[in-house]
Amino acid sequence: MDWNKTKTIFIIVFSILNVFLFSLYLNRYNDAQDIEVRSDTPIEERFLLDNIKVPKMESDILGASYVSGNLHTFSTEELDNLPNQKVEVKSSYQLTSTFDKPLPITEENKLEKVLQENIIRGNSYGLWSIDEENHSVTFFQKVNNRLVYNNKYAKLIVHFNDKQELVSYEQSLLDNLEDYNESKSLLSSMQAIKVLYKRGILKPDSTVKEANLGYSTLAQLEGTQVFAPTWHILVKLSDETSEEYFVNAVEGRIIEIPKESEQTEVK
Repeated sequence: MDWNKTKTIFIIVFSILNVFLFSLYLNRYNDAQDIEVRSDTPIEERFLLDNIKVPKMESDILGASYVSGNLHTFSTEELDNLPNQKVEVKSSYQLTSTFDKPLPITEENKLEKVLQENIIRGNSYGLWSIDEENHSVTFFQKVNNRLVYNNKYAKLIVHFNDKQELVSYEQSLLDNLEDYNESKSLLSSMQAIKVLYKRGILKPDSTVKEANLGYSTLAQLEGTQVFAPTWHILVKLSDETSEEYFVNAVEGRIIEIPKESEQTEVK
């Protein structure tokens, strides 16, 4: 074997490798510099460049606590007191009910009043969405006058017929919803919007329509739920469709909340 020739080959190979690594280092360094330069640009200017419209937000809530609650078990006594309906308990925590006679909704007999008079703790819920195609309205339970976002144990879905009469509903309920510990400092709504933008989730040519503080499920224990303060951000896209995002208001994590209420935090 010609060691001199072999040594020369090794020298050439390592020289090429060093050049490659140095080039890679320069590229990454320059990329980092570009990111630093861009991050120095005020967020408002970057919104303008991407044609993202963000309305002036109302005064933000500076602090809020985690919240806990227990699953409500529907008792025979309270079910027997429900008027004009046939109730089926799917589990001890969830029930479905059909009214013997549909309940009309009028100016004098508004939906909120009907719920209070015909559903267990009907005033514990706040409106979430209206599905005109399927003739249903979804309500989420409230705590501290804020919605608990899409938890299957804190939800009310009511169904209507073509005459806008209430015909049936599905209900679940939480008890003892109260602050879990001391108040935590919260991200502002604008900071939550910035989180979406920096992750590339907030798309160009979009408009932030609203940002509301509520709660999302943090932990599900045996019979107990724990909820974290969460920003719900509604965005209108350039094609006129809408998307909604949820950001943990304490930790700044983006939360995916599928309709089946199972949640995943995006790191």
